[in-house]
Amino acid sequence: MSGHTIREKFLKFFESKNHKVMPSASLNPATYGDFTTNLTSAGMQPLVPFFKGEQTPPHPRLASCQKCCRADDIEEVGKTWRHCTFFEMLGNFSFGDYFKRESIAWGWEFVTEVLNIPKKLLWVTVHVSDDEAAEIWKQFVSADRILRFDKDNWWGLAVGPCGPCSEIFVDRGLDKGCGQPDCAPNCPHEKTLGCDRWGEIWNHVFQQFNKSPDGTLTPLPRPGIDTGAGLERIAAFLQGSGTIFESDLLQPICDYVLQIAGEESEMRGKEGQKERFSRSGLLTAPTTQPPNRPTTLAVRVIADHIRAATFLLGDESPVIPSNDGAGYMVRRFIRRAFYYGWTGLNLREPFLHKIVPVVVRIFREPYPELARQQEGIIQWVRNEEERFGQTLERGMTLLEELIEQHAQKNETVLDGRQVFRLYETYGFPKELTVEIARERQMTIDEDGYQRAEAEHAAGGGKVVVGLGAVVEADLATLRSEFLGYQTTSAQGSIIGAKRAENDWLIVLDQTPFYAEAGGQVGDIGTLRGAGFCANVKDTQRHGDAIVHVCEVVEGTPQVGLTVTADVDAIRRAAIRRAHSATHLLHKALRTVLGEHATQQGSLVRDDYLRFDFSHFAAVTSEQLRAIERIVNDAVLEAMPVRITFTTLDKAKKKGAMALFEGKYGDKVRMVTMGKGRQPFSIELCGGTHLSNTAEVGLFKIINESSVGANLRRIEALTGKAAYDWTRQREALLARVAAAADTHIERLPEQVERLRRTVRELERKLESLQAKAAASQADALLAQAHEVNGLRVIAAKIDNLAPEALGTLADQIAAKSD
Repeated sequence: MSGHTIREKFLKFFESKNHKVMPSASLNPATYGDFTTNLTSAGMQPLVPFFKGEQTPPHPRLASCQKCCRADDIEEVGKTWRHCTFFEMLGNFSFGDYFKRESIAWGWEFVTEVLNIPKKLLWVTVHVSDDEAAEIWKQFVSADRILRFDKDNWWGLAVGPCGPCSEIFVDRGLDKGCGQPDCAPNCPHEKTLGCDRWGEIWNHVFQQFNKSPDGTLTPLPRPGIDTGAGLERIAAFLQGSGTIFESDLLQPICDYVLQIAGEESEMRGKEGQKERFSRSGLLTAPTTQPPNRPTTLAVRVIADHIRAATFLLGDESPVIPSNDGAGYMVRRFIRRAFYYGWTGLNLREPFLHKIVPVVVRIFREPYPELARQQEGIIQWVRNEEERFGQTLERGMTLLEELIEQHAQKNETVLDGRQVFRLYETYGFPKELTVEIARERQMTIDEDGYQRAEAEHAAGGGKVVVGLGAVVEADLATLRSEFLGYQTTSAQGSIIGAKRAENDWLIVLDQTPFYAEAGGQVGDIGTLRGAGFCANVKDTQRHGDAIVHVCEVVEGTPQVGLTVTADVDAIRRAAIRRAHSATHLLHKALRTVLGEHATQQGSLVRDDYLRFDFSHFAAVTSEQLRAIERIVNDAVLEAMPVRITFTTLDKAKKKGAMALFEGKYGDKVRMVTMGKGRQPFSIELCGGTHLSNTAEVGLFKIINESSVGANLRRIEALTGKAAYDWTRQREALLARVAAAADTHIERLPEQVERLRRTVRELERKLESLQAKAAASQADALLAQAHEVNGLRVIAAKIDNLAPEALGTLADQIAAKSD
């Protein structure tokens, strides 16, 4: 049974049990409002608001196959039969609908009747306190196959929903075991004796509590079910594979890695794959392999990591390589895979990008976004390989020297400061240093490393206290209604006011002022009431409160006072022009550069926009012209801009860009530009927009630059600002043309003519100086003095260019021979 078939059967099975099948959420949890982890690491993570009762799920029963990625056990990848960084988690979920009895019964039915795994091979575990689950299991398995554990059968993230769990284990065979009499699921000899007999393939999590950051457990209002079943593990067992790397989900990737290594080996002649690093164990496959399917630890690590990187870079909200957060995770996967290719397979040139199409080919049907992003993924990976390849060669040499220095002194702990210097100066990742040191039975001085890191960072930044610190005490519980989509003037009542140094922070029950969000700056304007007037300098959001930052001109703000709130309508219109233009620009970037060029941040002011996007190289002048032309063509087309509210699922089906979507399952605001079934642009956005693209007026790119690794920035103007900028450039050209004594249309030819004249005059000057230098050679030779057997000339030569001085020296040398 193929991995794709297992996935399909699982979803259809639970659909038949009245579950709503949900698509996989993004690997980037920030897209659904979760900032607790860098990557989506569990199947239930996107559904946490439903378990906590903060949101209403679209159906009381859900099922999904969720893309997940975590690096907790990255060092175990390839060494065991089951560990991987990227994985697909099959899951069925209940939100106060069904509980333990149904979950256990359906899980057992699927495993034994749909997957047809023999019951004699199955064992189950429950939490030590969970008598209810143990009693239910007795209907399906004998009591001696129901084992109780404590920590192994309690599931939960650092914070959030948690509870006891019950797992299904499959017996993979005596030959995989340790041979000890107490060998059983959660074998105590797994690490010491390498027991690999028992495979967990199903986990029923009974969500009963919510865990706060201080560890407090609070009962959930409606206990639920969170089931997780690892697709890779199930596929490996059903296909009779020794490890997940021999299943159809990973074996083709391993095969291609070996093919690349073989081709490189032939090109290199007799060097082959078993070179200087064979002593480190990188070529050792720790488990028995099926006939004619040789894999090594290096091959497995590469296959796993390039698959993870492909999914992260090909996500609908791509995770772009960077030096922190989620971006560092994808960078680490690529670097670590490249390192294993370098050391384990003797691959010296970039090779990982060649594997991306293989990954895409395997998974393009369930995850079509990979095919759409393939070219961009290849470019990202190659770019990272080329950067790291230069670092690796130098870093490996220095690390080898450092290890050798410590070894000669019989020291097993590498100096932390030197390890940090290796990273800070040469970019050699700390994780690789730790890993290589471990292979040599060494560790690093962690305290010394952290001290060096802290010293390096000292004085590198400052603490900024935000608005939230000021508002928290008095205004945090207030709620404002935003009216600004319909009007720029409205009446509202003051429901909160607080003095903050020289300003007042004022909250109204309803307001047309837009609070800074999504890159769009906050509105400015005035608040006026009986005996009261204030200029609004900025508008910010804190929780559900829209906070007006005001300079009070007359009176004092009083709770209950009715005021007229007037937004600066001219400025708002200019902001709307710039904001709608960012959507047009985003589409143009993806059209010209590729689907990978996705938004990573923005700033929208009145008739000015700054747009950050993912891209691996500077945008050429030709590409910038094409991008600008596409945007202005869309402006001239006078396309309607429509705002609709819909579900996230329906928005995505329409092709909406959902890079910064709200929480999973919420209603979303969709901004559509253009007509027909394939409009020009569809994005989820909460900002203010035009009603027609023609209102942008004019769009002009004024700068393109780098703002970090794989991150570019475009600055542009719209409307009046673009017009003024263009007129200023015209005036500047007119001044230059006047100075060159020509018309603007003939300025390029005149400049070229002046350049030729300057070059000719420079050549004449050089010739004259050379002749002058030659005439001085004899006179200088006559002044030579003998010092210790050498003829020495010391003289000061004025008014000669460096080239002429060089000629003079050559002539003196020639004449003195």
